[in-house]
Amino acid sequence: MAKLILTRSQKIQAAVYTVLILGTCIFGVLFKINYDRYMDGNGSSAQSDVGIEETVDEKTHAGMDSRAAGQMRYLFIYGGFLVAFSIALGLTGGRWLSSVLAQKVVDTLHSSDDATPFLKKADYEKAEEAWTRGDFLVAIELFREYLVENPNEVHASLRIAEIYEKDIGNYLASALEYEEAIKHRLPDEQWGWTAIHLCNLYISKLNRPADALQLMKRIAQEYEFTAAAAKARQHLERLGETLEEKQELLKEASEEEPRKEPASETKKKKRKSNRNLPASEQFRDLD
Repeated sequence: MAKLILTRSQKIQAAVYTVLILGTCIFGVLFKINYDRYMDGNGSSAQSDVGIEETVDEKTHAGMDSRAAGQMRYLFIYGGFLVAFSIALGLTGGRWLSSVLAQKVVDTLHSSDDATPFLKKADYEKAEEAWTRGDFLVAIELFREYLVENPNEVHASLRIAEIYEKDIGNYLASALEYEEAIKHRLPDEQWGWTAIHLCNLYISKLNRPADALQLMKRIAQEYEFTAAAAKARQHLERLGETLEEKQELLKEASEEEPRKEPASETKKKKRKSNRNLPASEQFRDLD
């Protein structure tokens, strides 16, 4: 069963929506109950005024007025909270809905193309058939031709990267394809996970931790509300510790390594020491 991964920001958003929905429901129910009580009290007081007005003294009138005033005060309190929670819920919900609709519109615009879906599918299937036969280079060539006709179909570029990585073992070419893929406009989650995979190639296959560090910082900053950004932050912590350890080891090694003197300085010292020796000792090395 797939596990739902939520980032810290998504958890905060879910908690805010939960509080706003519960608050709106609770204060709505309280307002309704007190409104019914207030209306029932006004109706009963009106009947008593008509039927038995002569038996009600001033003290009873004062008690009924104070109870009505208390119910009115609670109505204003609960009504105010109800309005506040409703407005907050409407604003946050509207913002979320507008972002979802905007993402759908962008995806629709970028996925449109002049070619018919049937022709596009046929061309794509040819490349997949070549890959199934084991003709990996032919498959890559067909995918590239497909991309020329359909430049917005980024999944074809990702398939080229996968073939280079898993079938051919050319990790540098695969990384170049992934770099081209993330230059396109992709859904946030897809972009983030594609970039995470590229970071893994940088670290495990290409020995480029600096490039991985820079790309993971971009994921965490520009796509912070995605699950890929949460994964990037975890990688950043581990990679940061590894880089710090390597820097400390290099620093210690440079401090422990003895300082080498230039050859000219060594010769000068040797000449000075030889001058203090007898002539026979000074020219002994030349024999």
